[in-house]
Amino acid sequence: MKKTICMFSLAASVTAALIPVANAEDFPSIAPIPYARPDRPAVPPSFEITGAISQPVVNPANSSVLKRGLDALQDGDVPNALRARSQLANGSLDHQILSWAIAVSGERGVPSSEIAEAQQELRGWPGLSSLRANSERAFAAENPSANAVIAAFGNTLPETSDGTIVLTRALLQTGQRKQAHDVLTRAWTGWALDTGTENRILKEFGPILTTEDHKERMVYLLYRDRATQAERFSSLGDAQSFYKAWAAVIRRQSNAGALINAVHPSWHSDPGFLYIQIRNARQNNQYDTAAALLKKMPRNQETLVNADQWWDESRIIARQYYEDGRPRDAYNLVNAAMPEDRVDRLDAEFHAGWFALRGLKDGRTASRHFAEIVKISPTPISSSRSYYWQGRAAEAGGPGNARDFYRLAGQYSTTFYGQLALAKLGQTQFNVDYPSPTAADRANFQKAPAVQAINRLESVGHGWRTDALYRALAEQLTSPGELAILAYQAETDRSHALALQVGKIAYGKGVDVAALAFPTGVIPPSANISGSGMALAYAIARQESAFNPAAVSPADARGLLQLLPSTAQRVASRHGMSYSAAKLTTDPGYNATLGAHYLGEQIDKFGGSYILTFIAYNAGPARVPQWIDRFGDPRGKNIDFVVDWIESIPYPETRNYVQRIMENYEIYKARLGERTNIERDLIYGRNG
Repeated sequence: MKKTICMFSLAASVTAALIPVANAEDFPSIAPIPYARPDRPAVPPSFEITGAISQPVVNPANSSVLKRGLDALQDGDVPNALRARSQLANGSLDHQILSWAIAVSGERGVPSSEIAEAQQELRGWPGLSSLRANSERAFAAENPSANAVIAAFGNTLPETSDGTIVLTRALLQTGQRKQAHDVLTRAWTGWALDTGTENRILKEFGPILTTEDHKERMVYLLYRDRATQAERFSSLGDAQSFYKAWAAVIRRQSNAGALINAVHPSWHSDPGFLYIQIRNARQNNQYDTAAALLKKMPRNQETLVNADQWWDESRIIARQYYEDGRPRDAYNLVNAAMPEDRVDRLDAEFHAGWFALRGLKDGRTASRHFAEIVKISPTPISSSRSYYWQGRAAEAGGPGNARDFYRLAGQYSTTFYGQLALAKLGQTQFNVDYPSPTAADRANFQKAPAVQAINRLESVGHGWRTDALYRALAEQLTSPGELAILAYQAETDRSHALALQVGKIAYGKGVDVAALAFPTGVIPPSANISGSGMALAYAIARQESAFNPAAVSPADARGLLQLLPSTAQRVASRHGMSYSAAKLTTDPGYNATLGAHYLGEQIDKFGGSYILTFIAYNAGPARVPQWIDRFGDPRGKNIDFVVDWIESIPYPETRNYVQRIMENYEIYKARLGERTNIERDLIYGRNG
């Protein structure tokens, strides 16, 4: 957990401040999302919303000064930006806007004192969390005295590599070698530093770093599969044989086992040595050997260094045991795991509950694990998952009433398991409400300085700077009406992608703004989406590109529906369309048309099954027959079989993808006025 950083001012000629880190706990608690109310529209009441968007009355001369300052900052000319700011009245909106832009810019030459003053001036503004890191970098660049550095940090710890370096240097200069070592090794053995920063640290502080420190850095990197970056620390850490074995396991070399056997005995007691034996055995399908070694795992997360990597091994082996008809062994493995990351803890509790329920037929034990999920993460997706499976456990003899749990899960009707829970209750239709702003919402929205800043930035041609403010306001605001205004303005003035980000942030907090998290409008009327249908095209686009028409993935998938150019070219040829690679990222209608045709082809290829189509889209078509051979054919089976089949998908990313696309699809059908029935769509797909 990050320590709270207090603000300190330096005396004499240097004034600097280290900015406090924002804490998520500062946000007010949010109530769970209630049932959708059918008397509210599922489309934005634009006449109400647009009335809230007002442009502040400003002095034209000030506009010129503000624009001049922002233009200078865009060119990296900090002195001229500061000079322009000095011409604006203290406390004015334009003064605040330029102070904010300068402070968050990260530009070299911004004084740390400027960032500290901005923190004071912008009290109440959202999204100032980056100021702490910026203030450390600025402070480090000012070459402050050792005493000034120590005074500025006080009893707090650095949040950046620049802060770490400047504080380590100051402590050494004042004879505090042990404290310097402690500050430095916190980053050296626990941060993902780039090689340039590593070089700086080795050059300046090499003498205070020990062989053990270098070995710990090597281990830190190897747990993250950064074998190349870790190599030099094998020599510095006198751990060459250990490194060679670990790197061979990462690279799946055929001689990995021999290299493990050749590791110097001095490393045999290190938990990392046990880890690479487990991983190597698992990678060679020696699951019993790997499981036996896992029983020797230290029961201390700090000793494990990276407890989540150990969890990955437990999960993979346990899923294989479950597939092999060994649910007891599978349960024991995941029940003994100790993941640290919140997502992995959720995963561990789900797997333990799932193995207990579906494999051991033990509803009571299963319910105990499923109940932990909502305690770990009360988000809509996790809450609905927890309550749905507690309902399934109750049906199998677990505590409580199944329908009560399904009603709790059904409150989250925009999630996969919330929709399945409603189906269990016989409710296949649901509404996705669009919030209607009240007069108070409109008044409060207009008063917010950050909202006024957004409008001013747009008016002087710097609207591109506002995206961060939109996202920060989405984190800060709690009124559904105000969030509706914010999302509408984001879509109107910026982009559909930004409007989606606003909706996702707000909905993820638990605010009743489901419609904002599933906006429409990004697919133009010119698109021919007959191949897939509009709802499915939206479902895919939301997940694949987050509605960014210009998105390009590392694999070169492009545009709204993330089509590979080669795929798009073949689809265009089959459907008598001209092909243009440029239009994949510049013409949303063109991309959506090709994507819808491709989706339609894939649905036909897989017998109408949406599940199999989504798997092919995410993991590749070759996985579909492989997984049918392993887990059976989900098409036409009962809903419990289909849900288990989805949870059996070996790739976590693909499991999540299928669930997210299915929930998206049902929501967009509801938003577009189509009938929803998730059970029918899962079982029969297009043939339902």
